[in-house]
Amino acid sequence: WREKQMKTGVSKAELIKSLEATLKLTREKIACLDLRDENTVVIYFEGGYTRVINIACNSGIAIIRDVCKYI
Repeated sequence: WREKQMKTGVSKAELIKSLEATLKLTREKIACLDLRDENTVVIYFEGGYTRVINIACNSGIAIIRDVCKYI
């Protein structure tokens, strides 16, 4: 069994920026998503609250699931 990798030509940074744009269209009060490093995403909520998420070894869909799980 192997962990699925990101789609060729799509970086984690691109995926996070796209996800950020989508989440801002919701009523979840997301200020921004920040790819701190290759293994960590930080969700910044309006009002100053943050959540740090480990995305090490995650596929694209797993990154989306992990981020949404913490919203």
